[in-house]
Amino acid sequence: MLSMNNKNDIDKMLKYYRTSDMLNLLIYFPEISPIKNLTIIESIDDYNANKDYIDTLDSNRVDTLKGKKILEIENSGRKEDFYETMIKIKEADPDGVLVLFNVDTTNSNRYERYAGISVGVEVGTCVYIDAVSKGFDGREVSKSICCHERYMIPWFKLRGLGIDNFKEYRTFLISNEEYLRTREERVNFLKSVGYNEAEFEKEIPTTYEEIPDFIWQHVLEKLLKRLEKKEDELLASGFKTFAISGHTEGKKYAPWQMFDKGRYDVKK
Repeated sequence: MLSMNNKNDIDKMLKYYRTSDMLNLLIYFPEISPIKNLTIIESIDDYNANKDYIDTLDSNRVDTLKGKKILEIENSGRKEDFYETMIKIKEADPDGVLVLFNVDTTNSNRYERYAGISVGVEVGTCVYIDAVSKGFDGREVSKSICCHERYMIPWFKLRGLGIDNFKEYRTFLISNEEYLRTREERVNFLKSVGYNEAEFEKEIPTTYEEIPDFIWQHVLEKLLKRLEKKEDELLASGFKTFAISGHTEGKKYAPWQMFDKGRYDVKK
């Protein structure tokens, strides 16, 4: 088991794709990351040996070593599926690991979120935002599955950006017809990872509802208005182009990851 709470484990944890993304966000934007007790479970024996501690962790991701093919194993996110997910990981890749953690926000089901939001940053040039709305999460935008709202903000406009003029930078808003197609795909995905349609069907609107201003206000205050102040630090650390993506928890944007895809040498 590797833990962010053990400084000697950090270098090892940075060798994994999604884990390093989560650590990057904690390093550069700790005020917006909800992650606590980030932990890697390396094997089934490791899982069994640390079961008591694992029971204190609420959320999970699937990961493997950088340079290998990224693992795409979906699950409901529920604690009762952790062990089954661990088995699937090892069947797919001996180097695959289960990443576990807590969040300092209310832990919600995947259909209970106001939005999934990916903020793409080209330091000194512009900021791109792709977002999906209620009942969706960061999966759709981080994997380019669909987009409901899109924004483009020039770097020199960040200083004057506010909730009163934010919508001026919107470049795309989905039609209701197209939204219904993405809704159907979302419903099918949720069923595929073990949710019963009866428990989530009412949580995904049948007519498109724009992402609320209180969500955008939090994104503005906690991320967009801080980017310019961190310009020199980001460039010095090699983050010229990167993305921060995740979903909302309650009325706050609570992304999990900060990544630069150019850093990955993925073997197909």
